Amino acid sequence: MKFKERCYSTKVIRPRPLVHLEPDGSLLVVANSWGQPEQAQIAMNEVVKYINSAKSDVEVTSPFEFLTCLSDEVNYARTGVLVANEILYRGSNRNQYLAGVEILALFRRGNQVAWAQVGCPSLYLQRNQQRLQPLSVCQDLSSELQEIGGSLSPLPGHLMGLEMSCNVQCGSTVIGNEDQLILLSSSFISPALWANNSGKLDLVEVTKLMIQESPDSPFWLGIIEL
Repeated sequence: MKFKERCYSTKVIRPRPLVHLEPDGSLLVVANSWGQPEQAQIAMNEVVKYINSAKSDVEVTSPFEFLTCLSDEVNYARTGVLVANEILYRGSNRNQYLAGVEILALFRRGNQVAWAQVGCPSLYLQRNQQRLQPLSVCQDLSSELQEIGGSLSPLPGHLMGLEMSCNVQCGSTVIGNEDQLILLSSSFISPALWANNSGKLDLVEVTKLMIQESPDSPFWLGIIEL
């Protein structure tokens, strides 16, 4: 996997995420902390450590059950997120909320990409010469509160580390060598993502269109070339 990103900032604050990409391209983790910034790094480190151990057939212990309805790859990503959630809760947020973290883990093995997600960024698939397909979308809660024509600061819909349990969205898809994965943290879904007719998205062009559409709305956009 090859990864490119753009972060657009305005007077409205949206934290910039941390990104970890394994040298062989098999694992990408995006973590975004609302509160103490170091919590994103803690969560990311735990997810990376668990998935790398699991995929290397190293015996790892986990208090979380593997779900038989999911592939091994999805279970690895999901369990890594759950382990990180428990560590954040017990270590930082048990008595007082210090930070909540949004996270997305993408694990590629062969022609399958598995994901586990709490909060943004949302995940889309751009297949070669096809229209964009949503895979896992997280809604920003500010979109439920703002009035027509108004603008509110981003408000995360789901965070890990605040409770002993968390809502992990997970799944997998088959990908081809010319496909793209699109990652987006934003208060709205831009029409620019669907305006492309060539079958591939260009990061610079999409960023430019999104800024033109809503110059006061901050966002973070990443594109993975597979």
